[in-house]
Amino acid sequence: MKKNEKKSKNMHTDENKAIRYLMKEMDPSEEMEFEKLMREDEDLLIEVESLRATRRRLSGLPKKTPPEQLTQKITNDAKQLQSDTLKKSKNITFFVKRGIAAAILLAAFTGGGYYFYTDGSEITPSVSSNSKTIEPWVDRNEILRFSGDQPINQSAALKSDLDKSYEKLELVNDPNANSTGGNGILLTGSSN
Repeated sequence: MKKNEKKSKNMHTDENKAIRYLMKEMDPSEEMEFEKLMREDEDLLIEVESLRATRRRLSGLPKKTPPEQLTQKITNDAKQLQSDTLKKSKNITFFVKRGIAAAILLAAFTGGGYYFYTDGSEITPSVSSNSKTIEPWVDRNEILRFSGDQPINQSAALKSDLDKSYEKLELVNDPNANSTGGNGILLTGSSN
């Protein structure tokens, strides 16, 4: 039974391809692949030949123009369908825009209400710093320096590490004499 369902599905797909093949709507590579399939599948070849014979018989029929009222009815039905579809899409767009505007207003009123009606217990107080701020500055030799003292609440171990690192620094006498090839980087530490 599954084999028949699969065959039926393939026949429908193959029939569409066969019609496209007969109408010359396939690109060349697709056409070559379809011809290969016809050589491999005898049922497909019979289907294509049957459609070709039907097309040949239909092309021999005389051409007739449809009655004017039939053409007019089809045109009016198509216009009405397009108009109904446009109205539905406008209605949906109208409601979507209104819904988005309502959601924005609801969020704004909720946020505003929260802001104006909350007591000060939920707001965290800002932390104020009594320590001095250290502001960096750059001298004429483009060396970054800090002015001001270090914060007072340093531990003794940190203070000793800072003092040791300050002792390793060497004064730069001539900033233009760069023998290490550091591309303009001034090395102020000792060579230890």
